[in-house]
Formats: sequence, structure tokens, C-alpha cells
Amino acid sequence: MILIITEEADLSTSLVIDWLLFFKIKFIRINENDELKVVFNEGNIKIVTNNCSFYISELKGVWYRRGFLNLKIKSVDKGTIDEFRKNEFIKLKEFIYYKLSKLPHINKFFNSDVNKLIVNDIAKSLGILVPFERILNNKIDLERINDIDDYITKSITGSLIFDYKDFYLVGYTSKINKKDKLPNVFFPSLIQKYIPKKYELRIFFLHGEFYVMAIFSQKDEKTKIDFRNYNKVKPNRNVPFKLPMEVEKKLTELMNKLDLNCGSIDMICTPKNEFVFLEVNPIGQYGMVSNPCNYYLHEKIASFFNKIV
Repeated sequence: MILIITEEADLSTSLVIDWLLFFKIKFIRINENDELKVVFNEGNIKIVTNNCSFYISELKGVWYRRGFLNLKIKSVDKGTIDEFRKNEFIKLKEFIYYKLSKLPHINKFFNSDVNKLIVNDIAKSLGILVPFERILNNKIDLERINDIDDYITKSITGSLIFDYKDFYLVGYTSKINKKDKLPNVFFPSLIQKYIPKKYELRIFFLHGEFYVMAIFSQKDEKTKIDFRNYNKVKPNRNVPFKLPMEVEKKLTELMNKLDLNCGSIDMICTPKNEFVFLEVNPIGQYGMVSNPCNYYLHEKIASFFNKIV
């Protein structure tokens, strides 16, 4: 039996489950909004949902897709004892995630939210090309950087989508110039050198294999800086792509260093055919790579579990 930890609205989970059903693999899907109870029983751990229960010892594998285990404890008072019990429970949850990580798996809860700044620093130490970057919070420091006029800025935490009044706000990568009107002091922000690209790459990494898509977004002013600013009238051309062996080798080294066996990697290829690493998201979307390139990634994820049950 396979355990899937995910979010209710995640389409990729449902598409992988279709393949699990095809392979006749037993599974339990837990969404982060499912309230759970836990029972520790003679050295075993039992998870109880609203409609089923299972022991961790019954599991053959785990797919951590997204979200968390929404484990609940009863409150006994509103004081110090409750705070103590909450802290104890945090450690118990860590132990449960640890036990799950010892099973054959795709991704883990522990390292599902990597720090972009740390990852780029590690990538650089491995000899992978990364953009020149700084964390700045004022215009003077920005102007002091010589020889570079154009920068991009983007969030450190990853994709930004949230409700604001009657709107959805989406955080895209934005280009700025030293001559732009900027406040003298601003919130500490990630600033990277703007690098012209020949094309950009979206790469799905799974257990040492690379599934790569090239996106020709550079010639469209709407998608030039961030292809997610989609041109729905004239979509970018997307094609399967094979990375140079040396790039694959370095990316594999990076993923091993981060202890990631799965993730979505963003890169660009410059007009000089240099491959520049931008970021990796362990729980990123991969359907947008799978479908245009006929990689059948949902089937490949299910096939991994078909080999271990």
C-alpha cells in the first residue's frame, strides 16, 4: 500500500492515482485538510482518518506531493501544560515524518521547502553557473554595483499567489533598471543580474532521470522576462530537449547534495550557449512539462511504486 500526502486541489495527484488504479496498486490519499488522529501501539504507529486507518508498517512506499499531515491533539487547558503538550506533539510528528522517509519514496516533507538563496549558494560551490545576485534594501547600494544596469527581482520564497481584497495577486519576475524610479529604502529583496536568454528550460528530475522542455519565450515581449505571463493568443513554442552530459552531471550532484530525488528545475540557455541555473522546486508543477513533450510523467511516478509493491 502506498501513502500519498497532498492537497485536495492538486490535479497531478489525481492523474497519478489514475495510473495507480490501472496498475492495481493499493493507496491511501491524505489531503492536508483531512483531520487525522495518531495512535502509538506496541512499537507501531497507527494513522486514523475519517474513513479509514492504517499502520505505517503496512506501507510499502510514500509519495510526498504537497501539504502536511493534519494531526490533531485534544486541548486539556489553555496554559503551560497545553504549550508543553504542543511542543511534545511537534516532536512526535517529526518522528512520524522520519519513519515515512525511511520507506521507498518520492520526496520528503522535511526538505520540501528549500531556501532559494542557500540552494544557489550550494550550486555555485559545485561549479554550476548562477546569476550574480545580492540581497538589497536600498537604492544607493543598488547604484553602487558597477557594470550592470538591468536586474530582475523575484520572491525568495517561490511562486506568490494570494487573495487581496477582490483580486488574486500573482508575483512574477520583474525587470528593473538603475534609472527606474525606486524608493530610497525598500524591503530586503533578491536582486539578480538580468541575463538575456536564447531559450529557457523547465526540467523535471526523478530518481536521476531528466525530463527537459525548452521554452522559446525570448522573442515575445509578453513572456520575455517571465514565461508565466502567458501569451494565450500566440503561445510560446515548447519542445523536448536533451541537456549536455556535463550539465546533467552537475545537476545530479546538486540534487544529491540537497537530498532530493525529485524536483522541478529552472534554467536558461544564454546566446553564448551557457546553461545558467535559476532554482529548484521539489514540489513544483510538472504537468506543463509532461504534456507538451509526451513524457508521461504521471505514469512514470506510478511506475516507480509499481516496482516496489
